[in-house]
Amino acid sequence: MIYSDIPSAQQLVLTFQAKGIRNIVISPGSRNAPLTLSFAKQSYFNCYSIVDERCAGFFAMGMARQLQEPVAVLCTSGSAVLNYYPAVAEAYYSEVPLIVVSADRPDYKIDVGDGQTIRQTDIFQKHIGFSANLKQDVSHATEVMAQFDKTLLVHTQQEIQAYNQFEILKALEVAMVKRLPVHINVPLEEPLYGRTNNLKVVLPSEEDALPGLEKLDDLEYFSKIWSSSSKKMVLIGVAQPDTLAQDVLEKLGADTTVMVFTETTSNVHHDAFFPSIDSIIAPIEKSENKEALFKALQPDLLFFLDHLSALRHRRRGIACYGMGSKPIMNKNGRLISTRLDIRIFRSSINFKRPYPNTIRCIWQIALLCATPSCFPWTPH
Repeated sequence: MIYSDIPSAQQLVLTFQAKGIRNIVISPGSRNAPLTLSFAKQSYFNCYSIVDERCAGFFAMGMARQLQEPVAVLCTSGSAVLNYYPAVAEAYYSEVPLIVVSADRPDYKIDVGDGQTIRQTDIFQKHIGFSANLKQDVSHATEVMAQFDKTLLVHTQQEIQAYNQFEILKALEVAMVKRLPVHINVPLEEPLYGRTNNLKVVLPSEEDALPGLEKLDDLEYFSKIWSSSSKKMVLIGVAQPDTLAQDVLEKLGADTTVMVFTETTSNVHHDAFFPSIDSIIAPIEKSENKEALFKALQPDLLFFLDHLSALRHRRRGIACYGMGSKPIMNKNGRLISTRLDIRIFRSSINFKRPYPNTIRCIWQIALLCATPSCFPWTPH
């Protein structure tokens, strides 16, 4: 096996492999050469080369959405990483586990006129699940570091590696569990093209385990909320095919206390569901007695099956007339939402894949546990 001779490059590649991050979309450059080399030389990884970073970002996001697992993008230093921002922002609001890996210049080469250099630390601050800003290796290019900033040498390579490992694992945990984009920024000093067959990094053995997922402690509690609500409205925006099993769809369709709206992107079809929210909302908004009509449409429980901004204007239109209920609290008194939000649940099963299909698991369990309400609801 051929790796870069830079420890942080080896560490990142080995950790990705240990955590099952297999797909890497690379935009080639000079500063990210150690990472490109290390990923490309390992048969475990599927590497895709896309020169334009903006295209690469959306390509990786689409792959992550389709595969339902984290996918990484890798770029060189400077403004290259900014081209990922549109994809990062969409991934943030769509809850897609996009892992952005950017090579960076060392701190002492930033803001001094060095080429292809910008302030990359926390660059996605407003639209990121976690930013891991790794520290520069002190065992590589030590003489150069001593020339520019001797204070960097006060820490040992072991301390640097321990810090970087914690940051990388935290980023991957957020991507896997919270399904949010994360950013890993890796400072690299020249020379960049050294190769070796000997690993300088050995990962701790416990890193083979996946991060712990939240348990379904409140399943019974929320099942009771569902069962006791006589008027339930379900909005499904974006979902993978077969996310909901057919028996669950039939149960929803047959339950007269449930009204289901779907988008074209939901991949959900049933004769009892409404395939267009606008066909219901738009005529009411134009009506002279829209207040009374919206009141008649008001549900006791509003359940969103996705978190995409495509539904937000419809959510606001329904919620402003429809909710009026007290915020839902969990058994510990923590505020959940004014709706039964799918994000409150996480499976306690230790899935082999790092991105378990939480929606399928929770819906089928919650609905099969719920008992039909004895108060039929017929919208007018």
